[in-house]
Amino acid sequence: MRVLAIETSTAWGSVAITDAGGVVAERSADVPGQHLEWLVSAIDAMLTEARLDRTSVDGLAVSIGPGRFNGLRIGLATASAWAATAGRPLAGVSTLDTIAAGTSVEPAGVEPAGAKPAAGALVLAVLDVRRGDVAAALYRRVEGLARLTANVVAPPDRLRDALPPITEPLIVAGDGLERHQAAVLEALAPWAAPAAPEQWWPRASVVGMLGRSRLVRGDHDDPLTLVPVYARPVDAREYAR
Repeated sequence: MRVLAIETSTAWGSVAITDAGGVVAERSADVPGQHLEWLVSAIDAMLTEARLDRTSVDGLAVSIGPGRFNGLRIGLATASAWAATAGRPLAGVSTLDTIAAGTSVEPAGVEPAGAKPAAGALVLAVLDVRRGDVAAALYRRVEGLARLTANVVAPPDRLRDALPPITEPLIVAGDGLERHQAAVLEALAPWAAPAAPEQWWPRASVVGMLGRSRLVRGDHDDPLTLVPVYARPVDAREYAR
């Protein structure tokens, strides 16, 4: 199955094609506030470079949040419309899952005090959801990705209170570090270390791999009812309205 993946939950936008062999093609760009203008042309350019066309797409995967309000709506509307009109299956993928799945367990030059990260290290995905808060979820990377918590929303300096007790090395990734790195790492000291900056942004290639694993099992979402997962209820009510 060849899957078109869309990721527009942050200031970076990306699109990718994945299949049984892995990532076929991917495009990304820093497009804050310009996902609408960028997205469709990026998809068409990527398909052309890969010598594919729109009929070559067997399924779609899209990042559904948490993330930026407008970016999420644009990505999901594009994927849902494509799936509904072309009769292709669609899989929504958590943005936090995408960040965690694309994160190495090796820290970016800063080791947690008193501990060394290992292949079973915890990964915390952290997204900047504005208004002084971050959205986060905790995972364990051991031969795959295991989610340990539901999504939580908290001020960066209160993040530890919203998570289970942490007593082992922890790698932190996500665009929440761009603005709140010092507060997040201090709140999770002495265990936390940042991932490499290039791993802070969710990538469409990872959305595609996670979504494709669902689609090949026959697990998919209804494009007419799938909605973004926003960090706050007020955002969800605004989308519904």
